[in-house]
Amino acid sequence: MALPSVEEHTRATIRELFSFILAQGHTEYLGESVSQLQHSLQSALQAQQDNCDDETVLAALMHDVGRFIPAADKMPKLIAPDGSYIGRASHDILGERYLRQLGFSEKVCQLVGSHVTAKRYLCAAENGYWESLSLSSKRTLEYQGGRFTPEQVKEAENNPWLQEKLAVRRYDDLAKNPDAVTPPLEAYQEMAYKCLLESRSSINLNSRTYALPTKPTVVVCIDGFDPSYLRHGISTGTLPHLASLMEKGFSTTAKSAMPSITNPNNVSIVTGVPPSVHGIAGNTVLDRATGEEVSISDATHLRTETILSLLSRHGVRVAAVTAKEKLRQILGHQLHGAICFSAQKAKSCKLSQETDLDIETWMGRATPDQYSPDLSLFVMDAGVKLLGENRADFLYLTLSDWVQHKYAPGEKEADTFMTQLDASIGRLLELGARVAITGDHGMASKTKPDGTPNVVYLQDELEARFGKGSARVICPIADPLVKHHGSFGAFVRVYVSSEYKESISEMIKYCATLEHVDVSLSATDAAERFELPLDLEGDFVVTSGRDSVIGSCRKDHDIGSLGGLRLRSHGGIAEQDVPLILSCPVQDGAAAAERKWRNFDVFDLVLNW
Repeated sequence: MALPSVEEHTRATIRELFSFILAQGHTEYLGESVSQLQHSLQSALQAQQDNCDDETVLAALMHDVGRFIPAADKMPKLIAPDGSYIGRASHDILGERYLRQLGFSEKVCQLVGSHVTAKRYLCAAENGYWESLSLSSKRTLEYQGGRFTPEQVKEAENNPWLQEKLAVRRYDDLAKNPDAVTPPLEAYQEMAYKCLLESRSSINLNSRTYALPTKPTVVVCIDGFDPSYLRHGISTGTLPHLASLMEKGFSTTAKSAMPSITNPNNVSIVTGVPPSVHGIAGNTVLDRATGEEVSISDATHLRTETILSLLSRHGVRVAAVTAKEKLRQILGHQLHGAICFSAQKAKSCKLSQETDLDIETWMGRATPDQYSPDLSLFVMDAGVKLLGENRADFLYLTLSDWVQHKYAPGEKEADTFMTQLDASIGRLLELGARVAITGDHGMASKTKPDGTPNVVYLQDELEARFGKGSARVICPIADPLVKHHGSFGAFVRVYVSSEYKESISEMIKYCATLEHVDVSLSATDAAERFELPLDLEGDFVVTSGRDSVIGSCRKDHDIGSLGGLRLRSHGGIAEQDVPLILSCPVQDGAAAAERKWRNFDVFDLVLNW
């Protein structure tokens, strides 16, 4: 059963689509004796009379939709040598892309997108077909690529929908009778609605399929959600709702993406793929062209659409609420009519594009201090309020790790925060939501026995060994919110100066010998092992172990920003473990138990399992 919002959005989509057809339909059909609308309706009627399925009937009806939509005006006009207008270039491809964007089935889209190539196929493969074409259709063939070659004919015959494609083409050829009587366009509206609604029951992104939610659904990303916080809270009885989910639902330990830091993992979660696909490989990256460090705070580097944007385009009312503003601008990319705001900028963020109501006013509380537990609790309270007011069907709530950076499990501040977080999860459950919970990364103490930070200043080490200016170390954990970790993380990228390029292999080997270094890998090896985009890698990558971090130069890090507290951080292999929890049992417990889960499988878990 589809969500009411999806049903309403689907009907609105069909109304708009049919309005385009109707608005342009009374224009002349390329020199034929029928209008565009008559031609489309005759094509659909012939498909019905041949007892075709609804998808083929709709493809026949909409095969020229690329001529009707507003974007058609941007396509080049085809002008014959005598100066006459004979159509728009690539209207078939434009129509196919448009219908796919709306969410029509692959069959409908391919049949619409192939009605021109089907003509080219038939001209090559069927004797007498070219002679049967109207003069106008013969003229356009030349501009559409001409007859298929023998190789193209053979390739086309491998398509499972070839016969349906040829049928739509034949209906196109025959639909030019000025005296034909057809049903009106609105006779096909319910058929189009049902077909679109059925095809919108799922979305496809990055070779993965996700069912649309059928009830209110919430995904919570607890920043810095090391399994030790969960274990401690369960053992002390301070997390009753999470304990209940683990008992009655599904829970396991998943691996995060690498580096185990905020941006790459939040983007992996909302795209369902590792950084090698989506392109966000750090909170900070080096722009090789300018030599400047760039903080990733928007979607400029994003290489794929998000699951959130696809859901919103299919009529699901999406809300993305973040603790940090930098994530809001990334997660809000291409959202359609969705709610998207950050706790950090609650005063300046609006609840929606249709209202001037700011988040502070709506929540009835001030913007929280970004260096406080309230930044995350504000996000959770906003999620509860959105559900309670029936403003969203699918919510992604992503928090801050300020508490986890400062306090270990068992410390009063950490326990208080986790108890409050558990209570918020309980309120989401009380509102009837299906809830999935994971983390973007774990967290570990990075101190020596005396409590001081356990740091390898790698750039200092490399320059001492190979010479001043030989290498530059970039810490991808760095971002505008650095008070709680001082830009110390367990993963760094090393960029070697041009005059030292021949020493890269030696540098990699040298780094591997340093105390507290976990792995030292070439760019190629790091990209393969950690599923990272090779074109964005440094010359090599170095990670540290669970009890240490890596910095660049001692002078570039402000240890004083830790406020005298013990350093806790993340970024390496040791901080990849995070809980993965679903509020209800999975459909196939045996398969779930055997699967090696990643945190970016959480949308798959909550929507498909």
